[in-house]
Amino acid sequence: MARPGPVYPDGFRDFLTFLCEKYNVDPGRVFIRYDSGPPPSLRGTRLGYYDGLLSYREREGNPEFLITVFKVARDPLLTLGHEFAHLVEDLKRGSAGRSLGPPDEAREKQFDRLAMQDLAEFRARSGELNSDLGAGEH
Repeated sequence: MARPGPVYPDGFRDFLTFLCEKYNVDPGRVFIRYDSGPPPSLRGTRLGYYDGLLSYREREGNPEFLITVFKVARDPLLTLGHEFAHLVEDLKRGSAGRSLGPPDEAREKQFDRLAMQDLAEFRARSGELNSDLGAGEH
């Protein structure tokens, strides 16, 4: 008997595909996990927890990335977009594999804005696709 695959929020995998295409990131190097476990606490003086994490490893000399979004995230797609923004910046800087440290508020806000823009663009395109599909049914 085959085990069921992971269950993701609506649009989660499609948004990852959109982000990979938009930023020209090989989707074979990016993996996602939607985790129902408790997220780690924020480091530093800020109270709270991480609702998503970006992890990095090398496999046979090739970098791979794991984006974990915790179920406690208010908007899982927005969290996915935020962590993907970290990935894109890390690739540009060549700094993948950074350690988990206190958040830099200015950078985090920049990633939040980018994630909101990307999610809005994705949803607009998804709406266009859905209206195009509906138009052919009349």
